[in-house]
Amino acid sequence: MTEDEAIKIIIEHLKGLFPKTCPKCQRHFATLREFYLNTKPEGRARSYDLEAGEVQPKRPIGAVATSTCTCGESISLTSQGMPLFQYWALLLWAKTETRRRNTSVPELLFHLRTDVRKRVMEDAEKTVATERPSHRARL
Repeated sequence: MTEDEAIKIIIEHLKGLFPKTCPKCQRHFATLREFYLNTKPEGRARSYDLEAGEVQPKRPIGAVATSTCTCGESISLTSQGMPLFQYWALLLWAKTETRRRNTSVPELLFHLRTDVRKRVMEDAEKTVATERPSHRARL
């Protein structure tokens, strides 16, 4: 698996967690992009299985990334519901990458979290740009 493939798997899973509502202010997040636009990352992303050295846990504890809503409430996105074979593939990739890059699990997860957010925002901007009618089309 490549980093690009890992990011695509993560994004597809996260997109499936929406719509989502803030439990405090009831703000509705229709999409992952809308969530990213209206929240800020809080703390560090964690993979409890990877931190425990597990790459094929039979009963995964999972991964979690928490963000703060504009109202101050913490909202978490998790790996819960991800197909087990995909989750295992991501864990194995992450373990291999930490060795290859000589980095820690928290550093790799920080990098992934940053890249996932960036990719979601860039992909959304590309979609909006292609949906806009060109000036020539109006002539």
